[in-house]
Amino acid sequence: MKAGDKKDFRAGLVALVGLPNAGKSTLLNAVIGEKIAIVSPRPQTTRNTIYGIKTADYYQAVFVDTPGFHSAKTRLNRALVQQAIDSISIVDVICVLAEAGVKPGNDFARLMEITKAAPQPKMLLITKIDAVKKEAVYKTAEEIYPMADFGQVLPVSAVKGVNIDKFMELTAEYLPENVPQYDEELITTQPEKFLAAEYIREQAFLNLRQEVPYDILVEIESFNETGKLTEISAVIYVNRESQKGIVIGEKGSMLKKIGENARKNLESFFGRKVYLELWVKVRENWVANSEYLGIQGLK
Repeated sequence: MKAGDKKDFRAGLVALVGLPNAGKSTLLNAVIGEKIAIVSPRPQTTRNTIYGIKTADYYQAVFVDTPGFHSAKTRLNRALVQQAIDSISIVDVICVLAEAGVKPGNDFARLMEITKAAPQPKMLLITKIDAVKKEAVYKTAEEIYPMADFGQVLPVSAVKGVNIDKFMELTAEYLPENVPQYDEELITTQPEKFLAAEYIREQAFLNLRQEVPYDILVEIESFNETGKLTEISAVIYVNRESQKGIVIGEKGSMLKKIGENARKNLESFFGRKVYLELWVKVRENWVANSEYLGIQGLK
């Protein structure tokens, strides 16, 4: 039965799991061909489980980009880790991402314990291979491969596009025979309001000082499409009064920078003009508040 035969069509869920900054969101964006998951050099940028959909002639892979697995101390971080664990339990294929040249530690060992116990087929992806020598790639693979029953080990570079097509070929082989669950034109299940909030939060991570972005929550208050224009009003919540001035910046310079960069990215993604209005408000200790964790898609 040849690939492309409707009787041989494959479809299912694929989890991307790993430590913070392993390259999960960058890989997802490279696979989908659009920026549906925000990216920054800082760990724990991803807070929500992101679903990206890749449809080809003979398969449909629904990718679950999970928050980075780490030792969680705060309520927010515990919720992030639980999302990653829950995602492992519902998928058809588990892809573990490990950054080349980074020695596995206790957090990774715990992730491997959970992964090893899961019955689904597993792949090991050695990421960011463009940033290190080949010897470091081989060493990372040798260290991690025995930790779980991996069916495949593949070095990849999402930035350079190395082995992305091969990754999809191997992934498709593991998917169960099934009919497509989504329209072939759909690339994500996330609503536009969520994507808008994420694009704003990404710019906060890229432009603000070390501790501030982790205390930021973005809520879309209004999202309206009129003619060829999308009008968005959003609130950036911070944990403390002292952070408000940092986000706004001198004479509003930082807030303007965050807004302009987010608007340009949103216009590129939506393919239409965007008017973006941003406000900054204080909600002390929102990271411990169920209401605001709910806005973030967490419990």
